[in-house]
Amino acid sequence: MKTTSLDILEESALPTAQARAILKVMESEMAAAHEMLATKNDILALEVKVERIQGSLARWVLTCILGQTAVLAGLGYFLITRLGK
Repeated sequence: MKTTSLDILEESALPTAQARAILKVMESEMAAAHEMLATKNDILALEVKVERIQGSLARWVLTCILGQTAVLAGLGYFLITRLGK
């Protein structure tokens, strides 16, 4: 025998109207909480966005490293040619 939530509330000596009100509040809270859950599609979309950001960030970091290398090479060349004499 399956006992419903309403039966449990009524068996706890609550008036039927109060038991139904409590059950309605519980159902509305569960529905609100369910809307906030992420679905598999939400997670997949988020993974796609993260992968795009990772690719963009990798290109940006590589560009910065190459730029820094060029600046250091130029500074080294300048120091060797001007101060090495």
